[in-house]
Amino acid sequence: MSPLLVGVVGYGYTGKIHTQSLLAEPGARLTAVADSQPERLENLPPGVRDYANYEDLLRSEVDAVSICLPTYLHCKVALEALECGKHVLVEKPIAVNVEEAERMLRAARDAGRVLYVGMTHRFYPELREAKKLIDDGAIGDIVACNDCALEHLGFLDLPPWYFESRFAGGGAALTSGIHLVDRLRWFTGDEVQAVAGSAANPFFGSDVEDAAQMFLRFKRGISAEITLAFMRESHPLVCDLQVIGSRGTIVVHTWRGYELWNASGHREKIIYTDEPHVAKVQVGIGGEIAEFCSSIVSGRLPWPSAEESTRALTIVMAFYRAAKNGKMIDLGDLNAV
Repeated sequence: MSPLLVGVVGYGYTGKIHTQSLLAEPGARLTAVADSQPERLENLPPGVRDYANYEDLLRSEVDAVSICLPTYLHCKVALEALECGKHVLVEKPIAVNVEEAERMLRAARDAGRVLYVGMTHRFYPELREAKKLIDDGAIGDIVACNDCALEHLGFLDLPPWYFESRFAGGGAALTSGIHLVDRLRWFTGDEVQAVAGSAANPFFGSDVEDAAQMFLRFKRGISAEITLAFMRESHPLVCDLQVIGSRGTIVVHTWRGYELWNASGHREKIIYTDEPHVAKVQVGIGGEIAEFCSSIVSGRLPWPSAEESTRALTIVMAFYRAAKNGKMIDLGDLNAV
């Protein structure tokens, strides 16, 4: 079977990682890249055509597009791509709000095309191995979880839109927290029933929160706390998930490995050593791109579905409402999303 012809829209930090993963993906052939900044399009891989505007790329022969643009452009460009009959991959979050996400979901259904949201943490080996251990009963029944993402933003060259709510949709709770919400839903196999918490701007004082704590209560009674911070001063990158069970505990040190404590004692598995961070992220991007291509070829829904990714967005947006009014918000039945 011929590989899918894929184009990348947006050739910044994320677009370059997607490009490298597409070049390595047997089920895809990267044919085009679009970016409005001409200097970014210099020295593209051989055989890859450059476009100064994404509209021309959407009118080309590509079967699918990977949209690597600021969050506020996801909905607009995805709708246009779906209208042109293209399958669509967007990075998280799916959109700046739930209303835009639902428009994208409807458009994909109407077009009969795959809409997929890149949730890289689903594909990191340390998380997948820990999930399998939990499923196999290594720690018994899940009782509670703690998750965190602490980032010094100096290691990323972030554009100004990242700190404006109308463009980014939110701050640490959305851009990082949506990964943690998604992986907690995945690990527990349960749906969030209620959310509460607080958000503040102690580090940057910008339009979006740079520190937040989120409390989640799941339908089966499991509780989880999420701590997030974008920090001004140098700080190690920390992204640790602790899953407490009735017979043990697992801690996943994202981009390092995991530790397991139970009646058999303690064991640790180190997966990464001195690889640069971008190489670790490449593992997750490569996994999501392989899943995207495979789902298109086999005619099945990708994992996780765009509906699941929208549920994670719904939870984060409910958290913002809860943080603003100081009350716990009951989410009701998210299966309606």
